[in-house]
Amino acid sequence: MAELAQVSSATVSRVLNNDLSFHVPEETKNKVIEVAKKLNYRKTERKRKSKEQSDIKLGLLIWCSEQLEYSDPYYLSIRLGVERECLRRGIEIHKVFRWVEGSSQDMDLSDLNGVIAIGKVNTSFITSSKDPNLHVVSVDYISSDQCDAVVFDLEKAAKQAMEHLFELGHEKIGYIGGTSYVFSKDNRQYYTDERQRTYLLLMKERGLFRERDLHTGGWGTDAGYQLMKHAIEQGDLPSAFLIASDPMAIGALRALDEFGLKVPEDIAIVSIDDIDIAQYVNPPLTTVKVLSEEMGTTAVRLLADRIENGREVALHVTIPTKLVIRKSCGANS
Repeated sequence: MAELAQVSSATVSRVLNNDLSFHVPEETKNKVIEVAKKLNYRKTERKRKSKEQSDIKLGLLIWCSEQLEYSDPYYLSIRLGVERECLRRGIEIHKVFRWVEGSSQDMDLSDLNGVIAIGKVNTSFITSSKDPNLHVVSVDYISSDQCDAVVFDLEKAAKQAMEHLFELGHEKIGYIGGTSYVFSKDNRQYYTDERQRTYLLLMKERGLFRERDLHTGGWGTDAGYQLMKHAIEQGDLPSAFLIASDPMAIGALRALDEFGLKVPEDIAIVSIDDIDIAQYVNPPLTTVKVLSEEMGTTAVRLLADRIENGREVALHVTIPTKLVIRKSCGANS
């Protein structure tokens, strides 16, 4: 349905489930519903909870706003993975806490025995609570050695992308990415993103790094557009760019098009995520695939295992990534 409607699978899911917190243009909503009718889609009703189903009382902590979830499907996909695995196991999500950048929400954890934190959140304020039976799983960030965590290997993903560009003969390679923070209950702390660190390391090892080719700012499509526009306007462009996320790369493609620069003929692009729309933009994006929904699914499995089986040792699970070669890098033109 996502392919026929030319939207993400996350959008299809939230439209068909009538998610009232999800703001989508009426035209897009109607397109999804029309495709569902043509395919004779029938919604499977949720089964009533039985005694055999889980008694886990789960809280979900999400670090970003609904607007950011919609503009960058990475975190939305993780949440969908959590929700689907909870549905499969009969686990109810009792509470959802959402932290928007610059503010945090008070959290009543008294009736919960598990919390899944999505995003770069320092969960020490949860683990330091007086309840020893409150278990935490972090997704997208390793908060501590005492908590389970699910991540993807950002360093490896960036290295896969960079090595591909080196193999294609590029030496002048730029970087476009967002500014990263770790959020705690009362503040945020800046840290250098692993993708950026890997880019710097590999370029400096080869004696190729130029400060002017490193561009960072916000996250999302508009940030990618503005950062690429700035890179173009300063002149002496690299022949290729590593871009930290697909939404940023899509914004960068628009900026290049406005200045009459062709991809990959003038500029090669490799990004990270492989969101659904990456294969439909022009040209289709070469990107490192991140199994973000599987990250959410794995988080629920870890939490259930720890609560139901009494596992004491924390596990940190790294989900693998894979380079998907399309036309934007020039190798598949």
